[in-house]
Amino acid sequence: MSTNGKEKKRKRFHINRRNVLDFFSTVAIILVAVGASTLLVKLSSSSANVAAVFTLAVLLVARMTEGYGWGILASVIGVFAVNYAFTAPYYKFNFTTAGYPVIFISLLLIAVITSASTGNVKQQARRARASEQRVRRLYDFSQQLASAHNGEQMIQLTMQYLHEQLDCPVLYLKKADDIAKNEELMCGEIGGFVSASIEHTAVCDCFDKICDTGAGTTYAPFAQFRYIPLTCGRNMLGCVGLLLRDRKVADETFEHVRAILAQTGISLERQMLAEERNRAAMAADREKLRNNLLRTISHDLRTPLTGIIGASAAIEENGEQIGRVETQKLAADIHEDAEWLLRMVENLLSVTRVSQTTELKKSVEPAEEVIAEAVLRCKKRFPDAQVRVQLPEEMLFIPMDVTLIVQVLINLIENAIRYAGTPIDISLRRNGNTAEFLVRDFGPGIEGSTKDTLFESAQVQTDSRRGGLGIGLTLCRSIITAHGGTISQRNHLDGGAQFVFTLPLEEEA
Repeated sequence: MSTNGKEKKRKRFHINRRNVLDFFSTVAIILVAVGASTLLVKLSSSSANVAAVFTLAVLLVARMTEGYGWGILASVIGVFAVNYAFTAPYYKFNFTTAGYPVIFISLLLIAVITSASTGNVKQQARRARASEQRVRRLYDFSQQLASAHNGEQMIQLTMQYLHEQLDCPVLYLKKADDIAKNEELMCGEIGGFVSASIEHTAVCDCFDKICDTGAGTTYAPFAQFRYIPLTCGRNMLGCVGLLLRDRKVADETFEHVRAILAQTGISLERQMLAEERNRAAMAADREKLRNNLLRTISHDLRTPLTGIIGASAAIEENGEQIGRVETQKLAADIHEDAEWLLRMVENLLSVTRVSQTTELKKSVEPAEEVIAEAVLRCKKRFPDAQVRVQLPEEMLFIPMDVTLIVQVLINLIENAIRYAGTPIDISLRRNGNTAEFLVRDFGPGIEGSTKDTLFESAQVQTDSRRGGLGIGLTLCRSIITAHGGTISQRNHLDGGAQFVFTLPLEEEA
Protein backbone atom coordinates (compact mmCIF):
# COMPACT_ATOMS: atom_id res chain seq x y z
CA MET A 1 0.00 0.00 0.00
CA SER A 2 1.34 3.49 -0.91
CA THR A 3 2.02 6.20 1.60
CA ASN A 4 -0.90 8.30 0.31
CA GLY A 5 -3.22 5.33 0.65
CA LYS A 6 -2.19 4.83 4.26
CA GLU A 7 -2.74 8.51 4.98
CA LYS A 8 -6.24 8.44 3.46
CA LYS A 9 -7.09 5.31 5.40
CA ARG A 10 -5.94 6.89 8.66
CA LYS A 11 -7.97 10.01 7.82
CA ARG A 12 -11.16 8.04 7.13
CA PHE A 13 -10.68 6.07 10.33
CA HIS A 14 -10.24 9.32 12.26
CA ILE A 15 -13.46 10.83 10.75
CA ASN A 16 -15.54 7.69 11.41
CA ARG A 17 -14.36 7.54 15.01
CA ARG A 18 -15.31 11.21 15.47
CA ASN A 19 -18.76 10.55 13.98
CA VAL A 20 -19.36 7.62 16.30
CA LEU A 21 -18.37 9.70 19.30
CA ASP A 22 -20.67 12.57 18.22
CA PHE A 23 -23.54 10.14 17.65
CA PHE A 24 -23.34 8.64 21.12
CA SER A 25 -22.93 12.10 22.67
CA THR A 26 -26.07 13.32 20.89
CA VAL A 27 -28.10 10.24 21.90
CA ALA A 28 -26.91 10.49 25.51
CA ILE A 29 -27.81 14.19 25.80
CA ILE A 30 -31.25 13.65 24.24
CA LEU A 31 -31.95 10.73 26.60
CA VAL A 32 -30.93 12.84 29.59
CA ALA A 33 -33.22 15.64 28.36
CA VAL A 34 -36.11 13.18 27.98
CA GLY A 35 -35.52 11.82 31.50
CA ALA A 36 -35.25 15.30 33.02
CA SER A 37 -38.43 16.45 31.22
CA THR A 38 -40.35 13.40 32.41
CA LEU A 39 -39.24 14.04 35.99
CA LEU A 40 -40.27 17.73 35.76
CA VAL A 41 -43.72 16.82 34.40
CA LYS A 42 -44.31 14.34 37.22
CA LEU A 43 -43.18 16.76 39.92
CA SER A 44 -44.96 19.88 38.65
CA SER A 45 -47.80 18.34 36.57
CA SER A 46 -46.87 20.87 33.90
CA SER A 47 -44.92 20.72 30.66
CA ALA A 48 -44.07 24.42 30.57
CA ASN A 49 -40.36 23.84 31.22
CA VAL A 50 -39.90 20.98 28.77
CA ALA A 51 -39.06 23.27 25.83
CA ALA A 52 -36.35 24.95 27.92
CA VAL A 53 -34.82 21.56 28.80
CA PHE A 54 -34.64 20.51 25.15
CA THR A 55 -33.29 23.93 24.18
CA LEU A 56 -30.46 23.37 26.67
CA ALA A 57 -29.92 19.89 25.22
CA VAL A 58 -29.59 21.34 21.71
CA LEU A 59 -27.05 23.87 23.00
CA LEU A 60 -24.99 21.10 24.62
CA VAL A 61 -25.09 18.94 21.47
CA ALA A 62 -23.98 21.87 19.29
CA ARG A 63 -21.18 22.66 21.73
CA MET A 64 -19.82 19.12 22.13
CA THR A 65 -19.98 17.92 18.51
CA GLU A 66 -18.30 18.87 15.24
CA GLY A 67 -20.15 20.71 12.50
CA TYR A 68 -23.80 21.74 12.15
CA GLY A 69 -25.46 18.38 11.53
CA TRP A 70 -25.64 16.98 15.04
CA GLY A 71 -27.16 20.15 16.49
CA ILE A 72 -29.80 20.28 13.76
CA LEU A 73 -30.55 16.59 14.30
CA ALA A 74 -30.88 17.19 18.03
CA SER A 75 -33.32 20.07 17.41
CA VAL A 76 -35.46 17.90 15.14
CA ILE A 77 -35.48 15.03 17.63
CA GLY A 78 -36.32 17.51 20.42
CA VAL A 79 -39.27 18.94 18.50
CA PHE A 80 -40.67 15.48 17.79
CA ALA A 81 -40.06 14.37 21.41
CA VAL A 82 -41.87 17.44 22.82
CA ASN A 83 -44.76 16.91 20.43
CA TYR A 84 -45.05 13.19 21.07
CA ALA A 85 -44.45 12.81 24.81
CA PHE A 86 -45.07 16.17 26.42
CA THR A 87 -47.83 17.82 24.38
CA ALA A 88 -51.49 16.82 24.46
CA PRO A 89 -52.68 14.51 23.12
CA TYR A 90 -49.83 12.57 24.75
CA TYR A 91 -47.93 9.84 22.90
CA LYS A 92 -49.37 10.94 19.59
CA PHE A 93 -47.99 13.26 16.94
CA ASN A 94 -50.06 16.40 16.45
CA PHE A 95 -48.39 19.05 14.30
CA THR A 96 -51.44 21.31 14.31
CA THR A 97 -50.96 22.35 17.92
CA ALA A 98 -50.85 26.10 18.41
CA GLY A 99 -47.31 27.41 18.85
CA TYR A 100 -45.64 24.27 17.57
CA PRO A 101 -44.03 25.93 14.46
CA VAL A 102 -42.50 28.58 16.75
CA ILE A 103 -40.92 25.91 18.96
CA PHE A 104 -39.56 24.04 15.92
CA ILE A 105 -38.09 27.14 14.29
CA SER A 106 -36.64 28.35 17.61
CA LEU A 107 -34.88 25.07 18.32
CA LEU A 108 -33.56 24.92 14.73
CA LEU A 109 -32.18 28.48 14.85
CA ILE A 110 -30.59 27.82 18.24
CA ALA A 111 -28.90 24.72 16.85
CA VAL A 112 -27.57 26.47 13.74
CA ILE A 113 -26.36 29.62 15.54
CA THR A 114 -24.75 27.68 18.39
CA SER A 115 -23.10 25.21 16.03
CA ALA A 116 -21.72 28.03 13.90
CA SER A 117 -20.41 29.91 16.95
CA THR A 118 -18.84 26.88 18.59
CA GLY A 119 -17.41 25.69 15.29
CA ASN A 120 -15.76 29.07 14.74
CA VAL A 121 -14.34 29.05 18.28
CA LYS A 122 -13.03 25.51 17.84
CA GLN A 123 -11.47 26.39 14.50
CA GLN A 124 -9.74 29.40 16.02
CA ALA A 125 -8.52 27.24 18.90
CA ARG A 126 -7.13 24.67 16.45
CA ARG A 127 -5.39 27.42 14.49
CA ALA A 128 -3.95 28.85 17.70
CA ARG A 129 -2.63 25.44 18.73
CA ALA A 130 -1.19 24.84 15.28
CA SER A 131 0.44 28.29 15.30
CA GLU A 132 1.87 27.64 18.76
CA GLN A 133 3.28 24.31 17.62
CA ARG A 134 4.84 25.94 14.54
CA VAL A 135 6.41 28.67 16.69
CA ARG A 136 7.76 26.06 19.11
CA ARG A 137 9.17 23.94 16.28
CA LEU A 138 10.69 27.05 14.70
CA TYR A 139 12.32 27.96 18.02
CA ASP A 140 13.71 24.44 18.47
CA PHE A 141 14.99 24.52 14.90
CA SER A 142 16.69 27.89 15.45
CA GLN A 143 18.40 26.43 18.54
CA GLN A 144 19.73 23.55 16.44
CA LEU A 145 20.96 25.97 13.78
CA ALA A 146 22.76 27.99 16.43
CA SER A 147 24.66 24.87 17.52
CA ALA A 148 25.75 24.01 13.96
CA HIS A 149 29.46 24.47 13.26
CA ASN A 150 29.33 25.25 9.54
CA GLY A 151 27.02 25.86 6.61
CA GLU A 152 26.93 22.21 5.57
CA GLN A 153 25.55 21.19 8.96
CA MET A 154 22.91 23.94 8.72
CA ILE A 155 21.75 22.65 5.34
CA GLN A 156 21.61 19.06 6.63
CA LEU A 157 19.57 20.16 9.66
CA THR A 158 17.14 22.07 7.44
CA MET A 159 16.65 19.16 5.04
CA GLN A 160 16.18 16.67 7.87
CA TYR A 161 13.67 18.96 9.60
CA LEU A 162 11.58 19.45 6.44
CA HIS A 163 11.73 15.75 5.66
CA GLU A 164 10.40 14.85 9.11
CA GLN A 165 7.72 17.56 9.21
CA LEU A 166 6.35 17.08 5.68
CA ASP A 167 7.13 13.35 5.32
CA CYS A 168 8.48 13.84 1.81
CA PRO A 169 11.85 13.71 0.03
CA VAL A 170 13.81 16.97 0.13
CA LEU A 171 16.48 18.31 -2.26
CA TYR A 172 18.95 21.14 -1.83
CA LEU A 173 20.68 22.80 -4.77
CA LYS A 174 23.30 25.48 -4.23
CA LYS A 175 23.48 26.33 -7.93
CA ALA A 176 21.03 26.01 -10.81
CA ASP A 177 23.21 23.46 -12.63
CA ASP A 178 23.59 21.14 -9.63
CA ILE A 179 20.62 18.97 -10.64
CA ALA A 180 21.99 18.54 -14.17
CA LYS A 181 25.39 17.57 -12.75
CA ASN A 182 23.87 15.26 -10.09
CA GLU A 183 25.46 17.37 -7.37
CA GLU A 184 22.28 18.02 -5.39
CA LEU A 185 21.92 17.00 -1.73
CA MET A 186 19.02 14.69 -0.93
CA CYS A 187 17.14 13.62 2.19
CA GLY A 188 14.69 10.75 1.70
CA GLU A 189 14.03 8.35 -1.17
CA ILE A 190 12.43 9.58 -4.40
CA GLY A 191 11.28 6.09 -5.39
CA GLY A 192 10.33 7.00 -8.94
CA PHE A 193 11.38 8.55 -12.26
CA VAL A 194 12.23 12.22 -12.33
CA SER A 195 12.79 14.04 -15.62
CA ALA A 196 16.06 15.89 -15.28
CA SER A 197 15.26 18.38 -18.08
CA ILE A 198 11.91 19.43 -16.59
CA GLU A 199 13.35 19.67 -13.10
CA HIS A 200 16.31 21.67 -14.41
CA THR A 201 13.92 24.15 -16.02
CA ALA A 202 12.03 24.55 -12.75
CA VAL A 203 15.27 25.05 -10.82
CA CYS A 204 16.55 27.66 -13.29
CA ASP A 205 13.24 29.55 -13.00
CA CYS A 206 13.53 29.43 -9.21
CA PHE A 207 17.03 30.96 -9.33
CA ASP A 208 16.10 33.52 -12.00
CA LYS A 209 12.75 34.69 -10.62
CA ILE A 210 13.46 34.03 -6.90
CA CYS A 211 10.00 32.58 -6.30
CA ASP A 212 8.30 29.19 -5.92
CA THR A 213 8.45 27.07 -9.06
CA GLY A 214 7.62 23.53 -10.09
CA ALA A 215 4.60 21.48 -8.98
CA GLY A 216 1.60 23.57 -7.93
CA THR A 217 2.96 26.84 -9.39
CA THR A 218 2.71 28.68 -12.70
CA TYR A 219 6.41 28.17 -13.51
CA ALA A 220 7.28 24.67 -14.84
CA PRO A 221 4.11 23.16 -13.29
CA PHE A 222 4.86 19.70 -14.75
CA ALA A 223 7.92 19.27 -12.54
CA GLN A 224 7.55 16.70 -9.78
CA PHE A 225 9.27 18.81 -7.12
CA ARG A 226 8.15 22.14 -5.77
CA TYR A 227 11.18 24.43 -5.49
CA ILE A 228 11.32 27.16 -2.85
CA PRO A 229 14.18 29.69 -2.89
CA LEU A 230 16.59 29.89 0.04
CA THR A 231 17.46 33.56 0.38
CA CYS A 232 18.72 36.18 2.77
CA GLY A 233 17.42 39.55 1.69
CA ARG A 234 17.79 39.47 -2.09
CA ASN A 235 20.81 37.20 -2.04
CA MET A 236 20.07 33.77 -3.51
CA LEU A 237 21.80 31.10 -1.40
CA GLY A 238 20.19 28.08 -3.10
CA CYS A 239 16.81 26.41 -3.36
CA VAL A 240 15.00 23.53 -1.66
CA GLY A 241 12.87 21.02 -3.55
CA LEU A 242 9.90 19.19 -1.97
CA LEU A 243 8.47 16.05 -3.58
CA LEU A 244 4.82 16.29 -2.42
CA ARG A 245 3.38 13.78 -5.00
CA ASP A 246 0.18 15.77 -5.74
CA ARG A 247 -0.56 15.97 -2.03
CA LYS A 248 -2.54 19.03 -1.03
CA VAL A 249 -0.61 21.15 1.44
CA ALA A 250 -2.15 24.06 3.31
CA ASP A 251 -0.84 27.56 2.70
CA GLU A 252 0.08 27.77 6.39
CA THR A 253 2.45 24.84 5.89
CA PHE A 254 4.24 26.59 3.01
CA GLU A 255 4.49 29.73 5.12
CA HIS A 256 6.09 27.65 7.86
CA VAL A 257 8.54 26.18 5.31
CA ARG A 258 9.45 29.69 4.14
CA ALA A 259 9.98 30.75 7.75
CA ILE A 260 12.32 27.78 8.23
CA LEU A 261 14.25 28.66 5.06
CA ALA A 262 14.42 32.33 6.09
CA GLN A 263 15.92 31.30 9.43
CA THR A 264 18.40 29.06 7.61
CA GLY A 265 19.31 31.87 5.22
CA ILE A 266 20.02 34.26 8.09
CA SER A 267 22.19 31.64 9.81
CA LEU A 268 24.08 30.87 6.60
CA GLU A 269 24.75 34.54 5.94
CA ARG A 270 25.89 35.00 9.53
CA GLN A 271 28.23 32.02 9.09
CA MET A 272 29.63 33.45 5.85
CA LEU A 273 30.16 36.84 7.44
CA ALA A 274 31.94 35.19 10.36
CA GLU A 275 34.19 33.27 7.96
CA GLU A 276 34.98 36.46 6.03
CA ARG A 277 35.73 38.21 9.30
CA ASN A 278 38.05 35.39 10.32
CA ARG A 279 39.81 35.49 6.97
CA ALA A 280 40.23 39.25 7.30
CA ALA A 281 41.59 38.82 10.82
CA MET A 282 44.00 36.13 9.64
CA ALA A 283 45.13 38.38 6.80
CA ALA A 284 45.66 41.23 9.26
CA ASP A 285 47.63 38.92 11.56
CA ARG A 286 49.79 37.77 8.67
CA GLU A 287 50.40 41.35 7.64
CA LYS A 288 51.29 42.27 11.21
CA LEU A 289 53.61 39.28 11.45
CA ARG A 290 55.23 40.24 8.16
CA ASN A 291 55.85 43.79 9.33
CA ASN A 292 57.23 42.58 12.65
CA LEU A 293 59.51 40.15 10.83
CA LEU A 294 60.88 42.87 8.60
CA ARG A 295 61.53 45.08 11.61
CA THR A 296 63.11 42.24 13.56
CA ILE A 297 65.27 41.05 10.65
CA SER A 298 66.55 44.52 9.92
CA HIS A 299 67.52 44.90 13.57
CA ASP A 300 68.86 41.43 14.38
CA LEU A 301 70.80 40.74 11.20
CA ARG A 302 72.74 43.99 11.17
CA THR A 303 75.02 43.20 14.14
CA PRO A 304 76.19 39.67 13.16
CA LEU A 305 76.66 40.73 9.53
CA THR A 306 78.70 43.70 10.65
CA GLY A 307 80.79 41.37 12.84
CA ILE A 308 81.36 38.93 9.98
CA ILE A 309 82.35 41.73 7.62
CA GLY A 310 84.71 43.30 10.15
CA ALA A 311 86.37 40.03 11.19
CA SER A 312 86.81 38.81 7.60
CA ALA A 313 88.22 42.23 6.54
CA ALA A 314 90.70 42.12 9.45
CA ILE A 315 91.91 38.69 8.43
CA GLU A 316 92.12 39.66 4.78
CA GLU A 317 93.98 42.92 5.33
CA ASN A 318 96.07 42.19 8.42
CA GLY A 319 96.24 38.42 8.55
CA GLU A 320 100.03 38.28 8.77
CA GLN A 321 100.38 41.01 11.37
CA ILE A 322 97.68 39.92 13.89
CA GLY A 323 99.09 36.44 14.36
CA ARG A 324 97.70 32.92 14.32
CA VAL A 325 95.88 33.02 17.68
CA GLU A 326 94.02 36.21 16.87
CA THR A 327 93.20 34.93 13.40
CA GLN A 328 91.65 31.77 14.86
CA LYS A 329 89.64 33.87 17.29
CA LEU A 330 88.28 36.03 14.47
CA ALA A 331 87.49 32.90 12.43
CA ALA A 332 85.62 31.44 15.43
CA ASP A 333 83.61 34.66 15.71
CA ILE A 334 82.75 34.46 12.01
CA HIS A 335 81.69 30.83 12.43
CA GLU A 336 79.53 31.65 15.46
CA ASP A 337 77.88 34.60 13.71
CA ALA A 338 77.25 32.48 10.62
CA GLU A 339 75.62 29.76 12.74
CA TRP A 340 73.41 32.38 14.38
CA LEU A 341 72.37 33.64 10.95
CA LEU A 342 71.62 30.07 9.87
CA ARG A 343 69.36 29.57 12.86
CA MET A 344 67.66 32.87 12.07
CA VAL A 345 66.99 31.67 8.51
CA GLU A 346 65.57 28.40 9.84
CA ASN A 347 63.26 30.36 12.10
CA LEU A 348 62.19 32.56 9.20
CA LEU A 349 61.33 29.51 7.13
CA SER A 350 59.32 28.10 10.02
CA VAL A 351 57.44 31.38 10.49
CA THR A 352 56.63 31.46 6.78
CA ARG A 353 55.40 27.88 6.95
CA VAL A 354 53.12 28.60 9.92
CA SER A 355 51.71 31.88 8.57
CA GLN A 356 50.92 30.52 5.09
CA THR A 357 49.43 27.19 6.19
CA THR A 358 45.80 27.05 7.34
CA GLU A 359 46.09 23.43 8.48
CA LEU A 360 49.26 21.79 9.75
CA LYS A 361 50.30 18.37 8.51
CA LYS A 362 50.21 16.47 11.77
CA SER A 363 51.19 12.93 12.54
CA VAL A 364 51.02 11.05 15.84
CA GLU A 365 54.56 10.87 17.19
CA PRO A 366 56.13 9.83 20.54
CA ALA A 367 57.07 12.96 22.50
CA GLU A 368 60.25 11.34 23.84
CA GLU A 369 61.74 11.03 20.35
CA VAL A 370 60.95 14.67 19.57
CA ILE A 371 62.79 15.80 22.73
CA ALA A 372 65.72 13.54 21.91
CA GLU A 373 65.99 15.01 18.39
CA ALA A 374 65.98 18.58 19.70
CA VAL A 375 68.60 17.83 22.39
CA LEU A 376 70.84 16.04 19.85
CA ARG A 377 70.79 19.01 17.47
CA CYS A 378 71.52 21.45 20.30
CA LYS A 379 74.45 19.31 21.49
CA LYS A 380 75.98 19.56 18.03
CA ARG A 381 76.00 23.36 18.29
CA PHE A 382 76.88 23.49 22.00
CA PRO A 383 78.97 20.37 22.74
CA ASP A 384 79.76 21.47 26.29
CA ALA A 385 76.15 22.19 27.24
CA GLN A 386 74.70 20.10 30.04
CA VAL A 387 71.05 19.16 29.30
CA ARG A 388 69.10 16.95 31.71
CA VAL A 389 65.89 15.27 30.55
CA GLN A 390 63.15 13.86 32.78
CA LEU A 391 60.49 11.69 31.07
CA PRO A 392 57.30 10.03 32.41
CA GLU A 393 56.95 6.27 32.69
CA GLU A 394 54.23 6.12 30.04
CA MET A 395 54.81 6.83 26.39
CA LEU A 396 52.98 9.97 25.27
CA PHE A 397 51.90 10.04 21.63
CA ILE A 398 50.99 13.50 20.34
CA PRO A 399 49.52 14.64 17.00
CA MET A 400 52.00 17.27 15.81
CA ASP A 401 54.09 18.68 13.04
CA VAL A 402 57.40 17.18 14.17
CA THR A 403 59.65 19.70 12.41
CA LEU A 404 57.93 22.68 13.99
CA ILE A 405 57.81 21.25 17.53
CA VAL A 406 61.51 20.33 17.33
CA GLN A 407 62.14 23.94 16.27
CA VAL A 408 60.26 25.18 19.36
CA LEU A 409 62.37 23.03 21.69
CA ILE A 410 65.59 24.08 19.98
CA ASN A 411 64.71 27.77 20.33
CA LEU A 412 63.90 27.41 24.04
CA ILE A 413 67.01 25.34 24.79
CA GLU A 414 69.35 27.63 22.85
CA ASN A 415 67.90 30.75 24.50
CA ALA A 416 68.45 29.15 27.91
CA ILE A 417 72.04 28.21 27.04
CA ARG A 418 72.83 31.60 25.53
CA TYR A 419 71.39 33.78 28.28
CA ALA A 420 71.67 31.57 31.39
CA GLY A 421 74.27 28.94 30.68
CA THR A 422 73.96 25.35 31.80
CA PRO A 423 72.65 23.07 33.18
CA ILE A 424 69.26 23.02 31.42
CA ASP A 425 66.39 20.84 32.68
CA ILE A 426 63.76 19.48 30.27
CA SER A 427 60.76 17.57 31.61
CA LEU A 428 57.62 16.05 30.14
CA ARG A 429 54.43 14.97 31.87
CA ARG A 430 50.75 14.33 31.24
CA ASN A 431 48.36 17.03 32.44
CA GLY A 432 44.81 15.84 31.80
CA ASN A 433 44.29 15.64 28.04
CA THR A 434 47.48 17.54 27.27
CA ALA A 435 51.20 16.88 27.26
CA GLU A 436 53.18 19.48 29.20
CA PHE A 437 56.76 20.36 28.19
CA LEU A 438 58.98 22.36 30.56
CA VAL A 439 62.37 23.92 29.78
CA ARG A 440 64.14 25.45 32.81
CA ASP A 441 67.46 27.21 33.27
CA PHE A 442 69.28 28.27 36.44
CA GLY A 443 70.17 31.82 35.42
CA PRO A 444 68.94 35.17 36.75
CA GLY A 445 65.47 34.77 35.26
CA ILE A 446 63.44 37.20 33.16
CA GLU A 447 63.10 40.83 34.25
CA GLY A 448 59.60 41.97 35.18
CA SER A 449 59.52 44.69 32.51
CA THR A 450 60.25 42.12 29.81
CA LYS A 451 57.71 39.45 30.79
CA ASP A 452 54.63 41.18 29.36
CA THR A 453 56.11 41.55 25.86
CA LEU A 454 58.37 38.52 25.89
CA PHE A 455 56.58 36.71 23.02
CA GLU A 456 56.26 39.80 20.85
CA SER A 457 58.53 40.39 17.87
CA ALA A 458 61.72 42.44 17.97
CA GLN A 459 62.40 42.26 21.68
CA VAL A 460 65.82 43.78 22.18
CA GLN A 461 68.21 42.41 24.78
CA THR A 462 70.68 45.24 25.26
CA ASP A 463 73.47 43.11 26.75
CA SER A 464 73.33 40.53 23.99
CA ARG A 465 76.23 40.57 21.59
CA ARG A 466 73.85 40.17 18.65
CA GLY A 467 71.41 42.74 19.89
CA GLY A 468 68.16 40.78 20.42
CA LEU A 469 66.22 37.62 21.09
CA GLY A 470 65.27 37.51 17.44
CA ILE A 471 62.01 35.90 16.37
CA GLY A 472 62.54 32.67 18.32
CA LEU A 473 59.92 33.19 21.03
CA THR A 474 57.45 34.77 18.61
CA LEU A 475 57.83 31.72 16.42
CA CYS A 476 57.35 29.41 19.42
CA ARG A 477 54.05 31.06 20.29
CA SER A 478 52.83 30.90 16.68
CA ILE A 479 53.65 27.20 16.37
CA ILE A 480 52.13 26.19 19.71
CA THR A 481 48.97 28.22 19.02
CA ALA A 482 48.64 26.59 15.60
CA HIS A 483 48.74 23.20 17.37
CA GLY A 484 45.94 24.22 19.74
CA GLY A 485 48.24 24.52 22.76
CA THR A 486 49.50 27.26 25.06
CA ILE A 487 52.91 28.60 26.00
CA SER A 488 53.89 30.69 29.01
CA GLN A 489 56.93 31.78 31.04
CA ARG A 490 57.52 32.28 34.74
CA ASN A 491 60.53 32.61 36.98
CA HIS A 492 61.25 29.65 39.24
CA LEU A 493 61.17 30.17 43.02
CA ASP A 494 64.70 28.75 43.32
CA GLY A 495 66.01 30.98 40.54
CA GLY A 496 66.07 30.76 36.80
CA ALA A 497 63.43 31.03 34.09
CA GLN A 498 61.18 28.24 32.92
CA PHE A 499 59.10 28.04 29.77
CA VAL A 500 56.07 25.73 29.71
CA PHE A 501 54.05 24.78 26.65
CA THR A 502 51.24 22.25 26.22
CA LEU A 503 50.03 20.20 23.29
CA PRO A 504 46.69 18.33 23.01
CA LEU A 505 47.09 14.55 23.19
CA GLU A 506 44.15 14.02 20.84
CA GLU A 507 43.29 15.69 17.56
CA GLU A 508 40.23 17.97 17.81
CA ALA A 509 37.21 16.82 15.79
